[in-house]
Amino acid sequence: MIRKHAALPLMVLALVAVVGCRSAHVTSAILYIDQQMYQRAVDVLHEGLEYSPDEPEAFFYLGESHSHLAEEAVGENDYLAAKLNYEKAYDYYLKALALDPALSTRVQESLDYNYLQRSKDAANDMRLAQSKDGEERDRYFESAEGQYRLAFASLPDSTAPIKNIARMKMFQANREADPERQQALLGQSLTLLDQVLAARPDAYDLQSDKAGVLNQMGRNEESRAIYDRLVLEHPDDTGLLLAIADLAVQEERYEQAADLYTKVAGLYENDEELDNDDQIYPLTLQAANYYGLPGVLRYEDALAQYARAVEMEDANTGAPKPDTLLQKERLHHDYAGTLLGEGDAMTDAARAQYEACVNTGRALTNLDPENRFGWFYMGSALFKLGRNQEGTEAMQTYERLEAQRQ
Repeated sequence: MIRKHAALPLMVLALVAVVGCRSAHVTSAILYIDQQMYQRAVDVLHEGLEYSPDEPEAFFYLGESHSHLAEEAVGENDYLAAKLNYEKAYDYYLKALALDPALSTRVQESLDYNYLQRSKDAANDMRLAQSKDGEERDRYFESAEGQYRLAFASLPDSTAPIKNIARMKMFQANREADPERQQALLGQSLTLLDQVLAARPDAYDLQSDKAGVLNQMGRNEESRAIYDRLVLEHPDDTGLLLAIADLAVQEERYEQAADLYTKVAGLYENDEELDNDDQIYPLTLQAANYYGLPGVLRYEDALAQYARAVEMEDANTGAPKPDTLLQKERLHHDYAGTLLGEGDAMTDAARAQYEACVNTGRALTNLDPENRFGWFYMGSALFKLGRNQEGTEAMQTYERLEAQRQ
């Protein structure tokens, strides 16, 4: 609903038809509202309530009058007056509704109008803040917070404004260079999230936000406890899984991060959303990297992810990337070494990995003949396979390329 003064004269023309159903005080208040004399309308309505204390429309038009007064205060940058008038308007609307449920549509339209006006202005200020720097940016953030708080005052049943302020504080903290200021903003965000969660303890998205704030504040155990609970309830929420993976990386729990990246990549591959397809490759490659770290060394998982990454590179650009092939070649070589028998005796499993190392090395050196480590791992694998002449040639190429770097 758009509150327009121009529409009120039509309403006034209809007063004669309903004069028997409406008090003179309410009729006068409507006329005052039409003339933008909102405080006078408030005074007249209170006078009428002394004679008829349970007149629903009197309370409804008190809500309308205080809504207009709040808008005037917003225009005058008087935040406290605007907040007080929105709070009064809300209380009067609810009183009118309690006395006459038939007013529900009109009451809801007015409440929605107040809320949406302030929310829209807050969102505009947020967009401007994100495009500014320094003091100008801070002024727009402050204005956005004020508008969100007014939206909450106009409709306290909605927790969205407080949630939006909390997320705005998180946004500011992420861009704050001063550590003390950053922690202060995160603390404010946490307080606001707790305020909303007190009213909506089951709000999953807010619980996730809280875990993220705690993580940024260095309170990782508390953050992890929330994430662990949420992931049991929402095992396929990709945003949540990525947030948990980020925390795992910060705490150097790379194996868990790799598992999560692999799961998210799989979820993205199997859903019908096209917007997330470009995330599958980097997640796959990062998972491969983490699986291959010295503290993890899940060779088969790492090699499977590298193989998938090579396939995607080949499909997207017509050829795999040399570095991806090199990492895959190295892992085949190192994995083979762990599969040798007693006294480094060759086993079928080790032989398969050495052969895979050679094949990957061939692909790499064909693509990038100057890649010295591609020749090195391939030469080492060839020696292990007893193909000494080929191994010697590969190692000589490695040594030549290495000497050229001196």
